[in-house]
Amino acid sequence: MKQTLYQKISGTLAERILSGEYPLGTYLPTEEALCKEFDASHHSVRDALKILIGKGLITRRAGAGTKVIAATEPTVFANVAGDLRHLFSYPQNTIRKNLIEEHVTCDAILSHVLDCPVGTPWFRIGALRRLNENAQPLCWTDFYLLPRYSEVVKLKEHFSTPVHEQIEKSYGQRVDSATVGITLCRLGKEVADALDVEVNSPALRIIRRYFDAQKNAFEITVSYHPEGDYNCELNFHRELRPR
Repeated sequence: MKQTLYQKISGTLAERILSGEYPLGTYLPTEEALCKEFDASHHSVRDALKILIGKGLITRRAGAGTKVIAATEPTVFANVAGDLRHLFSYPQNTIRKNLIEEHVTCDAILSHVLDCPVGTPWFRIGALRRLNENAQPLCWTDFYLLPRYSEVVKLKEHFSTPVHEQIEKSYGQRVDSATVGITLCRLGKEVADALDVEVNSPALRIIRRYFDAQKNAFEITVSYHPEGDYNCELNFHRELRPR
């Protein structure tokens, strides 16, 4: 594939940086000088420099020039989740049973957990997950949905499909972004009793937040895993990207 001018400029400058022609800590020629050298427009030169910034080789500051900050392209290990199903997902053979379905209003304690204002209304689904009907519970999960999505519990696929997918399919609300937070906690009586462990015993708490395009959370799930009953494996691959 034929390279564009800005790609050629970027490649040439990168070779000069990697070869030491532009040593670490020094500055590249001015934008004006690069335009003249490569017989290019300011737009092409800026696009070329953006590529080098993306590779973590240079940094630009208005009035301060373009500085070489790396003599090699930084290598990091990146974890990639192909989709939200792979983000701390559970084995497909597990089953979930809803024990609580109720409308709640966020109090001070819940506000701290969900990071939302006191008084926020939610529809709560409290559920146990097991390997089979008779197995020891794997975890307890509280699903907090905006009240207008409460009818998902009536869907045929409710127990076989992730809740955020049910909301998208039934209401057209897509997930624009999601976050996962992991903390250690002590189990309160309600969750401890459901998990058949001692009150105040240690557990791993995983909080997932699903946001719409306006960055508003429309689903928050809080999962509690008893000590010793949860293993998390992350797969990483090597790739070049800025530090």
